[in-house]
Amino acid sequence: MRTLEKRRAAKVSGKPRLHWHFGIRLLHWLTVAALAAQIAIAFGPMRGPGMTMMNWLPLHMSIGVTILTIVVLRLCWRSFTQAPVRPTSRFLGFATAFFHVLLYVTILAVLITGWLGYRPMPFMPPARLFGTLPVPLAPSVGALSARGFAFVHQKLVWIMLGLIGVHVLAAMVHLGLLRDGVMRSMVFGRPETASRE
Repeated sequence: MRTLEKRRAAKVSGKPRLHWHFGIRLLHWLTVAALAAQIAIAFGPMRGPGMTMMNWLPLHMSIGVTILTIVVLRLCWRSFTQAPVRPTSRFLGFATAFFHVLLYVTILAVLITGWLGYRPMPFMPPARLFGTLPVPLAPSVGALSARGFAFVHQKLVWIMLGLIGVHVLAAMVHLGLLRDGVMRSMVFGRPETASRE
């Protein structure tokens, strides 16, 4: 009850939010889990011999659609949610925002090019999302073939992994060097600075 009263008082007084909303945090970690599973499948069993890749393709595509749904939901939720306010320079704030936009755009580009590059082999049934709905074939776009989109998809995956690596490194800097509560606010919901108030 006391926490609820504090939140109401902060809302009325216009006090800046110090932690991420629970929904944003939940969708963030669901994205992390789904991406980890997707990468493990793509660089693991899908690289097997013969028809192994085609056998794993329905699950690969199902997780891709799941990631797309989570990302779109997270972007919609984020547009109505106030971000935590922290003292930082204008340049650092701009660079952080730009990096996150770039990461989102890259993830969406990976998902879309993966769909555009999907073409089942002759006489094969279409891939089904978690064994239920068939995945529709993407329309032809410009002069680039499905094989070309599959190639772009593979290259974008490496760019995405590089951006994720930078994101993880930045999180570790916040946690180990800066100790500014950024990681704590994303994991537990409240930064260390807020807990001392």
